[in-house]
Amino acid sequence: MRIYYSKSSLYVKTATISAFVLLALAIWSLFLSNNDYGQLSGMIFSLLILATIVFFYSNSLNKIIVRNDMFTLKKNFGQIQIPKTDILDVNFLRYSNLTMTYGSKGVFGFIGNTMDDCSSLVKDRKKMIQVITKSRKYIISADTPEDLVKDIKNTYEI
Repeated sequence: MRIYYSKSSLYVKTATISAFVLLALAIWSLFLSNNDYGQLSGMIFSLLILATIVFFYSNSLNKIIVRNDMFTLKKNFGQIQIPKTDILDVNFLRYSNLTMTYGSKGVFGFIGNTMDDCSSLVKDRKKMIQVITKSRKYIISADTPEDLVKDIKNTYEI
């Protein structure tokens, strides 16, 4: 079993912190408004924001585990397990601006679905890898993408 970590790039860290600051200011201004609806809307807005933050944080990629029989994408909460027989190909991807149909565009990473129907779990756009399986395509990032691709190709004989 080999473990590869996925750490956030400077852009992702900056986007996450900036989003938190802006959202905190928006919530704070709603609570300070003098009308009766300000506090109620502030609470509803706060709950929606909190749910969104928890969702994207929980789906953020933490590490990638390569075993002899299983390829695992370990998120902060939960994991995606892919049997080795399902993996068809692994490719490097160049640095690009991921075009998302929905998802996080930098907060905790680029998490969601892309325009070409890939599941994106990217934290660093300079270290992206595409894993093609029988049922889905995944775009992930790892701290050492060259080692990960070589390890996957050797372990699963792709």
